[in-house]
This record gives sequence, structure tokens and C-alpha cells, in this order.
Amino acid sequence: MKLNMLKIGNKLNKAINFFNLKFLFLIIFFSVYTLKHAFSEENYIVTIVNKIPITKVDIFNRAKLISISVDKNSKIKNIENYYNQSLQTLINEKIILSAGEKINKNLSSIILNQANQILLAEFGNSKQKLNQFINKYSISKSTLLEKYKAQLIWGIVLRNKYKEQFSKIEKNIEQIIDSNEYKKNEDLYDLAEIVIYKNNNNRLLDKINIALKDGANFLEIAKQISVSSSAKFNGKIGWNSYQDLPRFIKNRGRLINEGETFTFSEKDKIKIIKVLAKRQKGKISKKEDIMLIVQIKFPINFQKKNIVYKKIKNDLNNLLSNKNTCDVLKIYEKKNSKNLDFKVIKSRIADLSPIIESIVERTNFFEASKPIFLGNNGYIYVKCDKKEAKLNKINYKKFKEAKLNKYFLMYSEKLLKRLNNEANILLVEKIK
Repeated sequence: MKLNMLKIGNKLNKAINFFNLKFLFLIIFFSVYTLKHAFSEENYIVTIVNKIPITKVDIFNRAKLISISVDKNSKIKNIENYYNQSLQTLINEKIILSAGEKINKNLSSIILNQANQILLAEFGNSKQKLNQFINKYSISKSTLLEKYKAQLIWGIVLRNKYKEQFSKIEKNIEQIIDSNEYKKNEDLYDLAEIVIYKNNNNRLLDKINIALKDGANFLEIAKQISVSSSAKFNGKIGWNSYQDLPRFIKNRGRLINEGETFTFSEKDKIKIIKVLAKRQKGKISKKEDIMLIVQIKFPINFQKKNIVYKKIKNDLNNLLSNKNTCDVLKIYEKKNSKNLDFKVIKSRIADLSPIIESIVERTNFFEASKPIFLGNNGYIYVKCDKKEAKLNKINYKKFKEAKLNKYFLMYSEKLLKRLNNEANILLVEKIK
């Protein structure tokens, strides 16, 4: 009797196990089917620009990059705020791609290596850091490359379109340099801009203003978000005399200070202008001094923030004690490469984010700074070197470059507006 009961029990267990496995298989099957079906439903063509489609996924991925830049995360609720800006940016890029193909059908392939080099440079020429970013945010490399390809193609298109004009401009610049007809003793303002489309972008404007108020880097946001060709130069539009300043700023009728931002509408766009540095009567600004800083990024991983920070701070201070260079940090980086991410920053003070600038100013050389905490990570800064900017010699190459960049931006806006009007843009479906 017991033996029969045992056999019945074994059969029952096998049946239950078989049922469980079958049930688990059905759950997995239907989950995969549902996910695939949902994805196919989610991805659809939103707009076609000169026969080139822009899909919901294209818009989502570009909006994700904007969210990472502004919000420092890629949460869905934030990403949705940037759909409109993302779409407008992608439309411009497809128009640029079409213009490039008219010059050479293989232009996109020709500039691919150069675009790869620019992208890699954004990650300190580290393939490992690039791959970590791609894996962390689930963004393909091709998505990251699109912006740089468009910038390179656009430079070629402009040069081709305004060949004669640029030739004359270069000659004029050479004449100015030869005759020293540049202004030395007037007030000069080094400006940068973030440009967004006015239509349906109030939420984006609010987000940018909040990020800037919280100490975000103006140039980093401009590089990722701005629809102006100045994004190629991290939003920088160069040195301007008072007369060359935007009318909105001059109309304020008051002193213009370094670090100030001005927001105003211009036709169909909103412009945010920042005064990076100011030369009073041509005298160089302290903001133009060059800083060499090492940024150490460390994970929190559910530990107490201050305990993690203090340990790394003590290690760094002991290591840097009685040192007059930061070379010893290279050894420390190798030993801790799995847990810490090191980044060397060589920058004008004017180009740093206000929060980093403030921390570095209050930190002695070769000492660990106070921390910045963002999400699951903390950041420490070590000030390694500082070089005072000098006006003894004029760098004619940079002077010429800056002048050409101004004309590049002027012609860029003019041509892109015309190509937009001529483009065949078909709205297929609204973004859901």
C-alpha cells in the first residue's frame, strides 16, 4: 500500500513539474511575443524628409541623449519632454545629408572615419568608456555618430556653396592681420549660445534653465541640444565688441558681467546667450586662465556617501602629500581602474561649469576637493596646474579661425533656412 502511494506521489510530482515547465515556457513565449509586438507597434515612421524616414526610435534615442545632457539621466518621463527638439534636430540633419549627397553620393562614407575619431575624442579616446556609455544607456554607436557626420557634411556643403565668398573673406582676414587693424583697447565679450525652437518647447526651456541654475556646464548642453551650427563649437560664437552684441543684450542698458545669461526670442527660435569672459578695454580676464584638473568619479552603490568620499579623499591626500605634480595619480588610477573613473580636464576657467569652478577655486593645489554627488556617483577634483592667459602674442591662426567661424555661422543659418523651405517634409504620424 505504501509502495503504491509512493509511486502515485512520484507520478504526481512529475506531472506537476511537467506542468510547471510547460507553464513557464508559455509565459516566456507570450512575454517575448508581447515585447516584440509592442516594439513593432511602438516603432513607426513619424516624418519623411527628402525621402529619408525618421522613426519614433530615432526621435526617442536623440531625446535620450538630450535628457542625459540636461537631466543627467534617461528616465522615460524626462525623455518625452525632448521629443519636439529631437525631431527638429533630426529634420535638419536629414536635410544636411540630402545636400551632401548632391555633392557626392558617398560623402557619408567618406567622412565616417573622421566622425569616429571625433566621437572617440568625446570619451577621452577610450573605446572602453565609449562602450560603457553605449551599454549603460542602450544607445547604438550609429546614433551617436549621426550628429558628427552631419556637422562634417555641413562644413563641406557650406564650403562648396560659398566657395567664392569664403575665398574673399580669407583674403580680407589676411589683410586685417597684416595691417594690424584689430581692436586692442575696447571692451570685448566672449559669448556662447544655446538655440532651441520656440514652438512647443517651453518645457525644454524650463529644463535647461533649471540645469544651468544647478550648475550644469553651458557648453556641454549647447553641444548636445542647440540647433545652431555653433553646436559644432560647443555653442561658442566668439569674441564680440559691444556694437556686435545681440540687440536684446544692448537694450538692457546696463553693465554686462562675466557669467551672465540672457534669454530672448528671435523669429522662430529661442536663444540663451552666456557671457563666458569679458575683456575690459582689451585687458585679459582671469577667467581666461587655463586650469589642469583631474576628475575622479566614484560609485556610491548603496553605501553612505560621506564614508565612501572620505576614504578616497584620504587616499588621494596621502598620495599627493608633498607633491608638486599630479603624476602619482596615474599609478592610483591603474590600481583602482575597476572602481574609479579618471578624467583629465584642461580648460579655461570660463569654460568650466560654475559648480566645478566654485569647488576648484576653494581647493588648494594637489588636494582632494569637496565632493559633488549625482545619482549613484560622486565626483572629486584635484587641481594640478594653472597657467595665466597672456596677450603678449596674438595667435594669428586662432584669430583667423575665429573670424571664419563667425561667417560659417552666418552662412549656415542662411542656407539651412533656405534648404528647409525647399525640402520635401512629410508628416506621417504624430509622436505618441
